[in-house]
Amino acid sequence: MIGIAMAQVVVLLILLVWWLEIPRCQQSEYQVVEFYSGVGRIAELAAKVGFVAAAVDKDYGMDYAKKNTKRSPMDINSNAGLILAIHILLFGEWEQICAFYAIVCSSWVPVNRGSTGRSIMTPLGCEDYPNVRASNKMTSRTVILIWITVLMGGTYFMENPQNSLVALHPRYIWMLGQLRKIDVFTYKIAFWMRKYSSLSWKRTWVWSSTPLIRALDLGPLTEQERFTSRPTTTRYKDAKGKTRFKGNTNLKRSQQYTYKFAGKLIRLVGEVRKQKVHLPIEVSSDSIFNLFEKMKWDQQSIAWEQEADLRKVLQYARGSKLLRLWMVRHLESRVFSSETLVAGVDMVEMGAGLPSPPSDTFELMQELASLEAMKAQMEAEVKADIDEPVAHEDPYGRAGLAEHTGATGEETQED
Repeated sequence: MIGIAMAQVVVLLILLVWWLEIPRCQQSEYQVVEFYSGVGRIAELAAKVGFVAAAVDKDYGMDYAKKNTKRSPMDINSNAGLILAIHILLFGEWEQICAFYAIVCSSWVPVNRGSTGRSIMTPLGCEDYPNVRASNKMTSRTVILIWITVLMGGTYFMENPQNSLVALHPRYIWMLGQLRKIDVFTYKIAFWMRKYSSLSWKRTWVWSSTPLIRALDLGPLTEQERFTSRPTTTRYKDAKGKTRFKGNTNLKRSQQYTYKFAGKLIRLVGEVRKQKVHLPIEVSSDSIFNLFEKMKWDQQSIAWEQEADLRKVLQYARGSKLLRLWMVRHLESRVFSSETLVAGVDMVEMGAGLPSPPSDTFELMQELASLEAMKAQMEAEVKADIDEPVAHEDPYGRAGLAEHTGATGEETQED
């Protein structure tokens, strides 16, 4: 047990996902996970230098979604998508996993505040708008993933453009307050993406549980960097003569990480993995079921359930054919086939989001050449571990799995 308040509804979701027996994903032990990964350059570089990496993005599952008339298996706002994301983390490398979260920023940045109603005083915006509700839900669910990352002893990195209001989301602020109680702090750094060969200046913020992110700031822009930057918006006047802005072709490219920036992050991963995170874990002789029953379904649970829309996710996990929990056989249950969830696992295992061939071979080769020293060091450490194996106990063992059987009942279509 870790001595901080955790919403019971979130703990219940984590337990249900822990008890899902999803083929293949169980053995992966990912070391680097890139969520909202787009072209997946962090995961791509990580894999090339020897890390076990995964890239997760809604777009990777769109072909499956169209073919099967379902939602993308990697859409975190779907039932299967959130469960897949949690499962990837839980079966990642404990105390070493590094997770990157580039939350979709369009709803949180200043340019769209007129259509979202967001401000410092009203960060959740006007929730009458579906796109605002979807962004709030996505951020709430991302906070759950960040929370899991930190409590596993891992390190998280969250990125958004400067002046984004994403860090003012109530669930994120609440989580930061809880983590401070166990001396886990979040650090923030501002820097110019232009320093990493981006097309535009793009002032950027990164939040992380490691102070090592200070290395991302490469200083102020030079005159040449300012002069050669390309604008991402075009000004025009509407019918009433008012000046307006619209994104141009450079805007989409500015949203993709360069290999130079991805390489910098991979170097940070190498440094972070040398440090050990020691969380104040209290060993309890109580069963996990008794510990859970002692928790209260309080206002925090209600807030999480509503803001992250967790009720349907709980029903999906609770009714999944993949659930392996002995008590389920005594209860009536709708059973979901979980085809979408399994499809998502297959996509991750097959390297969805890891381009082959790479989109920019020359830039990739340059960055890989500079990472060779780190790759050689990693290989030497792996060899040392093989020569002198150390037994690792798992203090987080799966209580309740010894006698489990699958749930039975009528099969129904998932989301």
